[in-house]
Amino acid sequence: MIPFRTGFTRTGACLALALAACSEQPQKGPPTEQEIHAGDSGVASGAPGRHLYRCDDDQTLIVDYRDQGLTVEFRRDARAAPTVLTAPMQGLQYVGVAKSATFAGDQIKIEAPGKRPILCTKENAS
Repeated sequence: MIPFRTGFTRTGACLALALAACSEQPQKGPPTEQEIHAGDSGVASGAPGRHLYRCDDDQTLIVDYRDQGLTVEFRRDARAAPTVLTAPMQGLQYVGVAKSATFAGDQIKIEAPGKRPILCTKENAS
């Protein structure tokens, strides 16, 4: 009876190890620029995910990163209603109603049908 119990214990341990290996999550690469910005702040108030950008039209753009960077809200003025864009996955283009945004490093390019693209560059925190 002892050999059976030892064999059963070994089999159970092997089965547990095999199941644990199957349930491991795949390794994720380094965080994207948007994931990083969703957790930090680029404004003096320290609002999480908020960063200021200076655009090629000489205006400021306030960008709020939400949902681990899968959602961005941007506005020209802190009191204005935001434009909300979402991305299905990290690294993909953000889309919303009649607008889209693409990030590359510290720049964002906002496009809307019938309008010229706006290019904005992230400002340093003050």
